[in-house]
Amino acid sequence: MRVNQFAFAFGIFALVVGVIVDIYGLVTQFGSMDSSQVVLIGSIILAIGLAFLSLPNRLERYCGQLVVGLGLLYYFYIQTNKIWVAVIIALIAMALMEYGLKHR
Repeated sequence: MRVNQFAFAFGIFALVVGVIVDIYGLVTQFGSMDSSQVVLIGSIILAIGLAFLSLPNRLERYCGQLVVGLGLLYYFYIQTNKIWVAVIIALIAMALMEYGLKHR
């Protein structure tokens, strides 16, 4: 039981830290390479938090995945300056994340 409580608490902590890092990355130097790298780090932290929470198929998990996907989309768009490349990579990453979260 303690392991589940720790995983849940760590998941909540990772979600809060990930959102703070994402917002910080968007606010500071919007549109720059540094900003996109900070947003990528925040999105990775959010994905780790979602994995630790083990949410069933609910709206909260899908909203979290959407935020992670938007962070990946922002990162790859800033890096490549091609929206279609960013959309394809973000969709593939979100599909892999959905599969991993659903079948773990």
